[in-house]
Amino acid sequence: MCLAVAFLSVTSWAVTALAASDDPVDAGGLAMPGASAPAPTPLVVHALNQGTAPAYVLKVLKLALDKSGRPYVLKVDTHTLPTTQVLRLLEQPDNGTVDVYWLPTAPALEAHFQPVRVPLDRGLMGYRLLAVNEAAQAKISAGTPLSLAQGPGWPEAHLLRAAGQTVHETAGNLYNEVATGGADAVPRSSLDIDQEVERANEAGVPVTVARDIALLYRDFYLYFFVAKHNDRLADMLQDGLYQAYADGSFMALFRNDPQIRAALAYTHQGRRVLALPNPDATTPTRAIAASLTESLE
Repeated sequence: MCLAVAFLSVTSWAVTALAASDDPVDAGGLAMPGASAPAPTPLVVHALNQGTAPAYVLKVLKLALDKSGRPYVLKVDTHTLPTTQVLRLLEQPDNGTVDVYWLPTAPALEAHFQPVRVPLDRGLMGYRLLAVNEAAQAKISAGTPLSLAQGPGWPEAHLLRAAGQTVHETAGNLYNEVATGGADAVPRSSLDIDQEVERANEAGVPVTVARDIALLYRDFYLYFFVAKHNDRLADMLQDGLYQAYADGSFMALFRNDPQIRAALAYTHQGRRVLALPNPDATTPTRAIAASLTESLE
């Protein structure tokens, strides 16, 4: 009888002590019912409101982070920085300015940073309209080859030369170069050309969008890039983008964005499309699934 009382007393003490403990793990190493792990710390993501189609891409960025299902805080800085400075910052951990940036992919970028291989533009960056002067429009109608203006060292200059195009590189304003006859045309993305031509015209530079022809750079996509060390953010973005495709939210955003709609409208205006291979495209970029791109040829 005394032994039974003693056993009950010890058992009661053990249960009381365990119930009062803040430790959710019992003496056997098992989690107590109702205990929960601490919430993960939100990832702070810094981005810049600049670059190609920033209003659209920032919406895609937020969508991807939301769909990742993981906590985050997105901070967008409105300061405009040169791309070279952005890339230097992107390499530095915890720089407090930029953790993710978007650019047309190139081998050097894929070597120095982590690309998230889901095209944000579905290939629209590769659909190039020509900003031309009046004489160039006549050359196009006559089938005369054009000289194409490019900035110094631009990756697409190599693509154009490899396809047999005449390239004129200049450090000056490309639209001025075209307007003054230094080059016949400058190929620009359908995402950018409207605003650029409008600004040029407002500045008194007489250029227009060629009516009859467009170029298509194959395997030329707009990617998110993050630092090599930033696996957590890279995984969140990739998982979130795939989830957004799976539930239809990516395509809903893409189809309804005003800038995307304007860019897509150019692809349905009856222009002859000259498709050019991208000799610099990496093997993983060439392997992008057709379901992640638009049919633009």
